[in-house]
Amino acid sequence: MNRTKIFCAAAAALLLATAVPAAGGEIVRDFSESFEVERGWALRLRHGDGDVTIIPWDRNVVEITIHYHAEHKGFGDDSKHDFTVEFEEKNGVIEVTGRESKSGFMGLQIFILKEYTYTISAPRYLELDIQGDDGNIDIEKWSGRIEIRLDDGEISLYGCGPEKTRIKTGDGDISLDGHLGSIDIIGDDGHLDVNRGKFNDCRIHLDDGDIRVRDSEGNFYIEVDDGDTELLRIKTNVMDLKSQDGDFDIELLKTGKLDLEIKTDDGDIDLSLQSGISASFTIDIDDGRIRTDLPSAKDVQKGNHWMSGKLGSGKGRIRIRTTDGSVMLREIR
Repeated sequence: MNRTKIFCAAAAALLLATAVPAAGGEIVRDFSESFEVERGWALRLRHGDGDVTIIPWDRNVVEITIHYHAEHKGFGDDSKHDFTVEFEEKNGVIEVTGRESKSGFMGLQIFILKEYTYTISAPRYLELDIQGDDGNIDIEKWSGRIEIRLDDGEISLYGCGPEKTRIKTGDGDISLDGHLGSIDIIGDDGHLDVNRGKFNDCRIHLDDGDIRVRDSEGNFYIEVDDGDTELLRIKTNVMDLKSQDGDFDIELLKTGKLDLEIKTDDGDIDLSLQSGISASFTIDIDDGRIRTDLPSAKDVQKGNHWMSGKLGSGKGRIRIRTTDGSVMLREIR
């Protein structure tokens, strides 16, 4: 853009600012709706940037309360920005959709969102299908199937025990405490924190986010790109772990027959096994270093870039493979 065009654009902006007085106002919207439900019903929620809190109760009724409060300031005509909610019930599915209209204004308008919340009380057996943008989600003590798709908001599930939970998110963090059942998580850069979980299958695929799982049990299938993974005080029969640049810090407790495989490119692996775990182990590396502290190991063989041996009767299997990372394998009491 040449100097003449820059001057004309600046002059036009100044003329608009001086010719039209500043406008301001606020938008406050409150909605409330309830539905009688029974087992097998589902709630499909599209909540945009709103924060969602779902609370269980013993009534066969879904009660939904929504509060929206935004302020706007600027020059030019007032914006037609507004907010509404659509409710629909059909064939055992309750659909709730929040809609923000943001078109139809001239000039410069700035919106400051003060509060945007969904509070839902419902029987815990209701199936949940939740989709949003940046709003946070908080669910406690739920037993119905849970499916969540979110961009950057945070997700917190406490004491939930559905048969199946599926979560797909962008950069938002995820927190699970006391979760039961099978779970499938896909994310980008957000962190995952799991405590006291009991899973049939736990499948996790993150890009750059860190993973921390503590005091949990089940079969774990984890794939991460650059994030670090911490698995402490874990009971498992099957564990399949893969990473590119991320490190693994793992502490396994004694359980049944163990089938463990760990693969990394540049990540380091620190694996601690409770005394009494039985497994044959193999370690293969390219450029890293192998260190062990295995008082009960038998039939140990080693070379420049590999090591193998047996713990206990050797009925389980431990396979470790890394390209540029180092490996530490130890027994703990």
